[in-house]
Amino acid sequence: MTDFCLVHLSDFHLRASTQIQTDSILNSLVKDAQERLSSLDLPDPYVALSGDLAFGGREEDYKIVDTFVGLLKERLHPRKLEYCGGNHDVNRSLLPPISADLMNSMEENNPGSVHDTEKRFAVDSDRKALEQSMASYYSFLERHGIKSSNYLYYVNSTEVSNLKLNFISLNSAYIFSRKYNYYGYVGMQQMKRAFGEVEDDSTPSFNVTLVHHPIEALVPPSQEETKRYLFTHSDIILTGHVHSPRISVEYTANMLGRTKIGPPPVLSCARCIFDESDDPEASSGYSIVGVDFEYEKVSQIKIWEVQFDKSSGMYYNDEKKKTYPLVINVGTEEQVGHKVTDGEKQFLNKWKRTSP
Repeated sequence: MTDFCLVHLSDFHLRASTQIQTDSILNSLVKDAQERLSSLDLPDPYVALSGDLAFGGREEDYKIVDTFVGLLKERLHPRKLEYCGGNHDVNRSLLPPISADLMNSMEENNPGSVHDTEKRFAVDSDRKALEQSMASYYSFLERHGIKSSNYLYYVNSTEVSNLKLNFISLNSAYIFSRKYNYYGYVGMQQMKRAFGEVEDDSTPSFNVTLVHHPIEALVPPSQEETKRYLFTHSDIILTGHVHSPRISVEYTANMLGRTKIGPPPVLSCARCIFDESDDPEASSGYSIVGVDFEYEKVSQIKIWEVQFDKSSGMYYNDEKKKTYPLVINVGTEEQVGHKVTDGEKQFLNKWKRTSP
């Protein structure tokens, strides 16, 4: 039986004005996940929601999120629920001027802009000012038993198959500009402190990182540094934001400096609510990840991508539309799944040859 199961959800944008419209989609999503987990004989899952839980970061929005979380608990029996904040979890009416100033400077690639941002982030009063626009999100976390660090991230750890399983939730939305509202920023201070917490002993670990903005949606001057750090320290990276669900395996991570023992990191992007009026071209879906461990190492990863059918208003949950998994068999030459190309197999083989 699979040792570890994760359901990845994202981008709900919940608010009272669209609740009737979204309730049917959410019920379809939870029903599909419940039936699919049972049919695949997977254990009770961990459930990760990677940002944009609410539409506008207001307290009344999170009352609706609370109701949805209650539904997930009732129907999926999750071992744990994990979260990260997204740009829609920002209450724009509470944005301090410093937030837009820092993002605009970085986006316009002003000299020293990333250094200036990190310098301001290190100041307690500035960091608190940036956090204030997401006060309702952090209150939501506390209601659900999660206490974040002073540096905006949180870490939850447990043990699976003699491995330390770490959920690392990073905040990529605390700096926001209406002028450049596509972009987010994480920062090295936040990442180093978060991963430093889980790497302070010699216990073998498996790291699941939640960060709302994928690499291409981080402010450009920070993309390369953030990519290298995340790929080096993460085993699974869960994102949202771009409203295009997809799964990929970063076979080239070791070429970017990855030294962590284990398979190349899996990247999952999800988007769970479809709004025809706002996003006529957007797709919606979620993913399920199953991991088998053997002797404190990963032996196999399976990933199921589940898509939303706009015409029926349902997630695929019948045999004809069943989404078959991508399977990564670690330590063997075999790679199964229609998404794996010959080039990716070659990269995986090179990774296996050069991994310590």
